[in-house]
Amino acid sequence: MLSGLALLLLVCLHMRVQGKLRSQSLGCDEYLGSGRVVDKCGVCGGDNSTCRLVSGVFKHSLSKIGYHKIVEIPEGATKINVTEMVKSRNYLALRSRSGRSIINGNWAIDRPGKYEGAGTMFTYRRPNEISSTAGESFLAEGPTNEILDVYMIFQQPNPGVHYEYILPSEKLVSPQQPSRRPEGK
Repeated sequence: MLSGLALLLLVCLHMRVQGKLRSQSLGCDEYLGSGRVVDKCGVCGGDNSTCRLVSGVFKHSLSKIGYHKIVEIPEGATKINVTEMVKSRNYLALRSRSGRSIINGNWAIDRPGKYEGAGTMFTYRRPNEISSTAGESFLAEGPTNEILDVYMIFQQPNPGVHYEYILPSEKLVSPQQPSRRPEGK
């Protein structure tokens, strides 16, 4: 009778350990139950100290209809978010430094959707509900593999465009805002 009880205890212990292992998740270091996660810099178990958030708002008053450069996004940028602060008749545009239009280039307005460029996937959103006041935006996880230029296709007063991205510490730079002169498309 004692050996049967010992066997039952071993089976219960085995099942409890198995259940506990199944409930633990795999950390980013690929160790079960380590609890390690990727920080905003993309470092497994990091403390967000190896990168920097770069952000700003483009508020310049513009007068000439056309493409106007808002900001340059450096190579290596992640967590890119460019958002018009209020809906307007202006459009955001994105072009790689090599000259390839990614979103809204060459005087053609693209549909909202996903667009590949600079080694990452951009999600372009343009709310079209009449009652919506949300402006258009594009987002990407990154990292980018080349410099990108963000433009506004100006048609009415600028409501402001918020931009942000994260750079690894070895790429820390100030955002390159253009002078007030208009740029080419």
